[in-house]
Amino acid sequence: MSLPVPTAPDARYGEVYDRGYGHYEGTRRGRLQGVWALARWSMARALGLKKGWGSKVIPILLYVGALLPVVAVIGITAFVPAADVFGYADYFGGIFLLEGIFVATIAPEMMSPDRREGVLPLYFSRPISRPDYVVAKLVAAAILTLSISLLPATILWLGRQLLADAPLDAMRDNLGDLGRIAVAGGLIALYLGAIGLLISSFTGRKGVAVGVIVLGFLISEALSGALTFALAEQGTLTDWVALLSPTRTSAGLVEGLWPTIEGPEFGTFVSFPLWAIGAAMVAVVAVCCAVMFGRYAGRD
Repeated sequence: MSLPVPTAPDARYGEVYDRGYGHYEGTRRGRLQGVWALARWSMARALGLKKGWGSKVIPILLYVGALLPVVAVIGITAFVPAADVFGYADYFGGIFLLEGIFVATIAPEMMSPDRREGVLPLYFSRPISRPDYVVAKLVAAAILTLSISLLPATILWLGRQLLADAPLDAMRDNLGDLGRIAVAGGLIALYLGAIGLLISSFTGRKGVAVGVIVLGFLISEALSGALTFALAEQGTLTDWVALLSPTRTSAGLVEGLWPTIEGPEFGTFVSFPLWAIGAAMVAVVAVCCAVMFGRYAGRD
């Protein structure tokens, strides 16, 4: 019995399968649409919209905590018009801690997973550039932070005007307060959001980023307080040291927008003029963005 003659191996190296992939034939929306799409995705992820209910609990509780004082004030004003309830400055001062916790929650969720999961090269392949990536994340963080600071304060303003005897006249007379609400809410949102994103951009672990953000705020507050006490007799130098504290800086901004008759207690707020405090906060945002641009330029 003769053995079968071996045949030459097949020379083919691969096969092509038609899986029916369709080609996109719609309008090319360009680079800005790509930035906005990334910002929308970042916001959805930070709020846990793409995850289970466990990821949505903390954002929901923080939003409820920001809205409850507004509902309480409007309700009290509706039933007791002469009641002296807290004003806009008190509101911003009261929810600052909530804003800090909110930023510590959303910023790591926006930045850290991209680094940990290795998707940055996919983002940067095209058409989003590295500066576009940073801008998209900053826009997303600012919008979300505005939603927990500016939006409730605007609702508070609107509720107060609608409860007035002449709502339209009250709105016209109090437009200045609405403008100050926009300035305070916008600056604080950008200020906290930029700091949170900068810290989160250095690690791919969300837990580490959250811990560093919280610890960083605590250290800055303690350092600012200690240096203020040590340099109490140095005059202007004490004011510069106060800028190390996010709480005191934001409080100084709010105090400058809604000054009280008594004036702030010594060492509580920053004693610089309003424009100087605003410029300092803008400078912090610019430095954070510049560092992030540098971190992502030509890497990852």
